[in-house]
Amino acid sequence: MSAKYAIGVDYGTQSGRAVLVDLSNGHEIADHVTPYPHGVIDERLPGSGIELGHDWALQHPDDYLEVLRRSVPAVLQASGVAAADVIGLGIDFTACTMLPVDASGTPLSFLPEWKDNPHGWVKLWKHHAAQDEADRLNAIAAERGERFLPR
Repeated sequence: MSAKYAIGVDYGTQSGRAVLVDLSNGHEIADHVTPYPHGVIDERLPGSGIELGHDWALQHPDDYLEVLRRSVPAVLQASGVAAADVIGLGIDFTACTMLPVDASGTPLSFLPEWKDNPHGWVKLWKHHAAQDEADRLNAIAAERGERFLPR
């Protein structure tokens, strides 16, 4: 029986990384970093050039797919490991990264009716454009004595 491997993919702020790990001992075999072609979107939406307001921080969902297209084949090529020997894939994001999708799982920013609406794009961890609304919700919860607020 041949060795078995897993690939971990970490999506960060400016790039995504893939690492190939030998499951028999946890050793890292290969890694690859793919910088996001669109970087952090904090001034204008790609394509339309629609200007974003203060504290917007978005990402392009295709940048995540680009990491899979580039980094996963790169770690396989660098290591010489056969794709058939990879039996696991782990993916992580910052816990507060929001990707709005439709009922079929398609990112809203991929749809013509949402591509020019900043609310259809991925919200990055440092997106604070809704802070006023969050403050208002917290104030209302405090006035109502909501028990969840201290959490």
